[in-house]
Amino acid sequence: MSHPDDDLDGLDGALGRLLGDAVADVSPNDRLGEIRRRTLQQPRRAPRRWPLVVLGAGVTTAAVVGAVALAGHLGLPGADEPPVASGPRQAAVATYFVGETAAGPRLFREFQAISPNDEEAPLALAALRLLESDAGPLDPDYTTDWSDGAFTAVTVTDSRIEVRLADRVDPLPADPAAQQAVFTVQAALGSSLPVAFRTPEGTLRVDGQESVGRDNALLAPVNVTDPVEGHTVDDLLTVRGVVSPVGPAPTTVAWELHSPGDAVVVASGSTPVVTRAWEQTTSIADVPPGTYELRVSVPMPGAAPATDTRTLTVR
Repeated sequence: MSHPDDDLDGLDGALGRLLGDAVADVSPNDRLGEIRRRTLQQPRRAPRRWPLVVLGAGVTTAAVVGAVALAGHLGLPGADEPPVASGPRQAAVATYFVGETAAGPRLFREFQAISPNDEEAPLALAALRLLESDAGPLDPDYTTDWSDGAFTAVTVTDSRIEVRLADRVDPLPADPAAQQAVFTVQAALGSSLPVAFRTPEGTLRVDGQESVGRDNALLAPVNVTDPVEGHTVDDLLTVRGVVSPVGPAPTTVAWELHSPGDAVVVASGSTPVVTRAWEQTTSIADVPPGTYELRVSVPMPGAAPATDTRTLTVR
């Protein structure tokens, strides 16, 4: 099979390095100093989907699940255009959505693109708004319980992150939906501060508490970071992601590339899990062009393997 050259390789590498640096070097206390007592409130805007083809191959393996993943100040062109200095600029943020597993609903992370912002409270609000039903997940296997217009503002104090909600959001959606917002806003801010949810009527309690931290037990057993849903690949396929930080880590992750209709496995492999993360790059030069489903799985004690999937195109 002959594949055209990918003009985005250099940009993908730069994006991956920036995302890795963001995870490794985040200093929440320093970042919070810039945004304490800063509140953003702004009118609703029509949702805007940024092209995410570039994000797929550029998102690096995250060292900590739920850590911030920002890649601002990069020109992200369309799928087949070379990067140009004057092109549109985006930021990549980690968002969390609900997916079904054998153990019940769990949180799956997706990296999505938004307009960059030097002010972190507006950026955090933009990340939360990706959870709303008019935006939502890229992967059709994921869902969200947050309605359109649910999030109205983000404020950061010395002791907590306050997420302002529309007055109609009462009661607060039950977990894991509430944890969607906790993980997403903490990731956007690079902070582990507890999160409080407020409406115009007052603070909504979570399990009797005015603020809540992240619950790692609600993270999916295995989660594909790369490729993103709908990504296009050529001769090389890179698969990477993370496993749950709770409980014993599996030693390997298995993956298969299925043809449409589940008829044939056209490529497969396995890769070791290192520090709760995994990654493998393999040649798919012999795979015919078309649309395929990537299935990634890890064994689960006494149950069927846990899986995550992505649809991708080979050209």
